[in-house]
Amino acid sequence: MNSADPDSLSWGVTVQYSLPYLQNFVQDVGLKAPFSNLIPLVEFPMSTCTGGPCSGHTTGSINPGVIWLNRWGQLGAEAVIPVNHASRKGVGFLLQAHLYLDDILPNSVGKPLFGKGE
Repeated sequence: MNSADPDSLSWGVTVQYSLPYLQNFVQDVGLKAPFSNLIPLVEFPMSTCTGGPCSGHTTGSINPGVIWLNRWGQLGAEAVIPVNHASRKGVGFLLQAHLYLDDILPNSVGKPLFGKGE
């Protein structure tokens, strides 16, 4: 680390509501696919400077979005809205894809490297 780099604390909060959980374990409200597989969310990734000339200043973004999931993975999309001018200018967009390889290729991954396993 360069001595000119400030110290910082990275922190965040996320608020999510699982519609699949609602449909399967609370009450079936009649949502059909693809809506029954959605998780609406808002993420707040932040960083607060703890030393140097920026001490006490917080930057970050508010990221409203949605995740769609199924048996093989999930796809997500979020807007990235800066919380202040120090966090950048303009709204961005974030896309993510997660593949569950042990479900897609059940006989190729997820096995122990050593020993027999079950």
